[in-house]
Amino acid sequence: MKHIVKIILITFYISYYGCAQNIHIPFTEGEKLTYKIQYGPVNAGIANLEVKTFNNKYKYLAEGKSTGVFNMFFKVRDYYESIVDKVTLQPNRFYRNVNEGNYKKKEQVFFNYDLLRAESTRDTIPLPNNPQDILSIFYYLRSQNLNDIKENEIIPAKAFLDDEFMDSNLIYLGKDTIKTKFGIVPCLKFAPKLETGRVFKEDYSMKIWISDDANKVPVQVKSKILVGSIEMNLSKYSGTIKKIKTIKKSKKN
Repeated sequence: MKHIVKIILITFYISYYGCAQNIHIPFTEGEKLTYKIQYGPVNAGIANLEVKTFNNKYKYLAEGKSTGVFNMFFKVRDYYESIVDKVTLQPNRFYRNVNEGNYKKKEQVFFNYDLLRAESTRDTIPLPNNPQDILSIFYYLRSQNLNDIKENEIIPAKAFLDDEFMDSNLIYLGKDTIKTKFGIVPCLKFAPKLETGRVFKEDYSMKIWISDDANKVPVQVKSKILVGSIEMNLSKYSGTIKKIKTIKKSKKN
């Protein structure tokens, strides 16, 4: 399936209108997250994300690759990098090198806040309010204050895909628990509305579970796409601010 790693990153590309919200950074230098990606019943690949620092800024790194049988039919080797301001978490530079089967693409974008424009290898476009790139938004979303959000609350959002911003909504579906290899994790469940007919099968076909603790780590993602489905699960982590919170399953009477 084409662009599997980009679709996984799009999972987190949700940007609130306006500037914003109170930021509480739930990660630090040295954090590493590894996700196992499944395409239907097939183990399709892994994605690694890491936080470093560069010139007193955060440097986010993401690498994705296909594995196993999937790799024999469709080889994926993707690399993403984003450098952001430590206070605002707004990106200064974004780079990606995508190799997926016969599809190859390199892209570099500089965010020029003086001239209010994004300068890429292909084009120069106006900066929207509170701009993010496809990788930086992963960490920006985690840094938002979600304490007062109410179940079924709809948050206006913008989702970026293929050089354009799509109007969207993010719906908070309430609290949930997810069974993981680390234990049962209390989570906040979200459903972003994304444009159908290109990649996604239904308006709200994607579900995201974020740990309901100090780390706000995405634990699981499920999505129906035009052909099949994708599931992503956190398989390994280190360097988080705290150990991911787990609970014991209550015994039935």
